[in-house]
Amino acid sequence: MNKRAWIGVAGFAVGITVLGTILFGPGVGSVTGQSTTKMAGVIEGTEVDLSFKMGGSIDQISLTEGAEVKAGQLVATLNSEELLAKKEQAEAAYHLAQVKLEQAKKGVSLTDSSSSAQVDQAQAVVNAAKAGLDANKNGARAEEIAQLKAKLQAAETSNQIAQTNLERMQKLLVEGAVPLVKVEEAKMQSDKAQAELKAANEQLKMAQSGSRREQIDASQAQLDQAKAAYDQAVAARGQVGLKQLDVKSAEAGVQQAKGALAEIDAYLNNTKLTAPVDGIVKSVSVQKGELVAQGFTVVTIQTKADNYVKFYVNEYTLAAIKTGDAVKLYVPALKRDVDAKVVTIAPAADFAVKKATQELGDRDIRSFQVKLLVSDTELRPGLTVEWKIEGAGSGE
Repeated sequence: MNKRAWIGVAGFAVGITVLGTILFGPGVGSVTGQSTTKMAGVIEGTEVDLSFKMGGSIDQISLTEGAEVKAGQLVATLNSEELLAKKEQAEAAYHLAQVKLEQAKKGVSLTDSSSSAQVDQAQAVVNAAKAGLDANKNGARAEEIAQLKAKLQAAETSNQIAQTNLERMQKLLVEGAVPLVKVEEAKMQSDKAQAELKAANEQLKMAQSGSRREQIDASQAQLDQAKAAYDQAVAARGQVGLKQLDVKSAEAGVQQAKGALAEIDAYLNNTKLTAPVDGIVKSVSVQKGELVAQGFTVVTIQTKADNYVKFYVNEYTLAAIKTGDAVKLYVPALKRDVDAKVVTIAPAADFAVKKATQELGDRDIRSFQVKLLVSDTELRPGLTVEWKIEGAGSGE
């Protein structure tokens, strides 16, 4: 064979070698029937984009690109002056609602005790008025005189109670615990008790001196008045139920104000952005004072853990791999092997690493993505690694 022929054969061999490298070189896999397949890949890392749940202006950005960050570390904050002002308003509304609740509870207690005392007093006055009327009708006897004396004593007690209640209401009015209408009601009861005391005193005097027709009529009028007062006292006791409704309304107001305060606290918490994982700051997209929208990526963190590499393995080489396999990867930059683990194998093929030709019986050979997890702390995303797969099958 002459020199020109040898040159042609050598050129043909080089062309075949280059074509084989393109089709079956690193990162794709070999289909030449060899028992070992070498592949090349690139280390990738998990990135976490951090953003605020709400919009606002950046008040502080505490990290720079390349800085290490720990989980829970403060990354950035938003301006919160408006929210702080709203929190003061919410706190004031909450305290006011609590005060109203206490006033409503005191109102129930005062109304209950006051109405019960008024009913008892009114019943005593009715009994005394009946006794006085009977005494005037039948003439005053010794026991009737005694009854009128008892009536006078009861009237004195009622008058004293009414006066004490009036003084208490006036004091509570000054403290803001009761409305003015309560003081006016107590004043009316005091005036009424004084009139009844005066009437009881006059009845006793009349009984001691003898009864006349006008005295009998006066006693009847007093009895009617006493019965009316009793009915009024019983009706006033029904106001306790209305006061209890005021308490429930005030309790609802407290819960509403508490919820509004909790909402403001939640918004304030959203003005603080913290790192969810350990890692290295890959990029910072904002500056102090810059206005950002909700969900805008402020900082991107490259995690230190969970580095991985993806290979595309042809369907024949795939038979030598299974999920969970511990393998060795060679890192040219570090000039050493690192441990890795097969974590996922794609359930379906991604693309064909070899397309069928016109040859009889030829067919496509497809690739599957295989993901390996690497945990070596010296590895960084972007480093090249090589994987030697032993026992690979043949595609021919």
